Amino acid sequence: MRFELRVALRYLFSKKKQNAINIVSGVCATGICVASLALVCILSVYNGFQSVVGDLYSSFDPDLRIQPKEGKTYPDTLPQIAEIRKIKGIQTQAPVLSDGAVLMNGEKQTSATLCGVDENYYKIIKKDIVYAGEFNVGNDEVPYMTLGVALAAQLNASIHFVQPVTLYAPIHDAKLSISNPEGAFNQIQIFVSGLYSVNQQETDSKFAFIPINVAREMYGYGPHDISYIDIKIEEGADIEAIQKQIKEILSSVDGYAFDVLDKETLHADFYRMLQVEKWVTFLILFFVLMIAIVNIIGSLSMLIIEKKNDIQTLKHLGATDSTIRRIFLLEGWMVTAIGCIAGVILGLLLCGLQSWFGIIKLSEGSDFVIEHYPVAVQFWDIVIIIISVLSIGLITAWFPTKYAE
Repeated sequence: MRFELRVALRYLFSKKKQNAINIVSGVCATGICVASLALVCILSVYNGFQSVVGDLYSSFDPDLRIQPKEGKTYPDTLPQIAEIRKIKGIQTQAPVLSDGAVLMNGEKQTSATLCGVDENYYKIIKKDIVYAGEFNVGNDEVPYMTLGVALAAQLNASIHFVQPVTLYAPIHDAKLSISNPEGAFNQIQIFVSGLYSVNQQETDSKFAFIPINVAREMYGYGPHDISYIDIKIEEGADIEAIQKQIKEILSSVDGYAFDVLDKETLHADFYRMLQVEKWVTFLILFFVLMIAIVNIIGSLSMLIIEKKNDIQTLKHLGATDSTIRRIFLLEGWMVTAIGCIAGVILGLLLCGLQSWFGIIKLSEGSDFVIEHYPVAVQFWDIVIIIISVLSIGLITAWFPTKYAE
């Protein structure tokens, strides 16, 4: 192989009689370089957006959530729940009762997800999501409500308003009567204590928070019923190990089946959609790359024709047909490798410049959370790009070498 490599390198860099061979090889390498650069940059931008959105969600979402696979509620008096509290690495647990409700403020009304929480919930969320007032739901005697900013805008409500917001919550086991439909609902008037914002329209327009016991009373649930438990993990603790421990403990619960969700599985549909878009884009660019790689066939075929005399000389010196084929196979594969490596290096350089200096900005005047396109290079993305390009280049170079005998 050492002999074949030396001959292939000489053919690659030596001047050809037909200048067209050099031009075709150069065009091929340039095309592969540009396509590889595009793959690195675009996949890194997708990773960057996923990271940005993940950071936005992480300011509001718990590290882990325990929720039933079936049904809306379960009792927090299960002995396994008490056992989970003793797991090392768990910082806080916050029970939540969640269901749909209608909010009215004057002539404005909208639907929302009403979450009953206790004081432990304050330790789950990040303090920087508070937009106005304070994240405070008061207590059972004097309840308050915290709204998302988009939800408050729909209601034309805010803190320090003299008029309270009216909540209508369906009683979970009540039957709707045509003669008295209001009998299936409980209502309460409650003042807004604060607004939160995570810069996500879906989240900011969806949730309203009140005391958990008030929510239980409104929905007609028992004093220990909850929808799920949000868990905050201590910094540095192994979330996957704790998640596995919780699953093992909950597997012994009779009559209930539970899901233990982390931040990604809480928004599994979003992350799955982003991954599908990312790899569909990869395939589209990869087809463009294959068109550039196919030029290797023409370049090698022309080189084989030009080197017919050299092939005969090598044969007289004892070179076998397989040796001759390997020389031209390496020649074509090295054209792919040069273009691929150059493209990956340039792509990493551009990603670094974008990350450090934010060269390419997002649309000016738009209310984006960030000012420039985010990038996040992932090691395995680079590995997949290099292996894919080099593999296709090797397969493509193999076809014309069959005639190099």
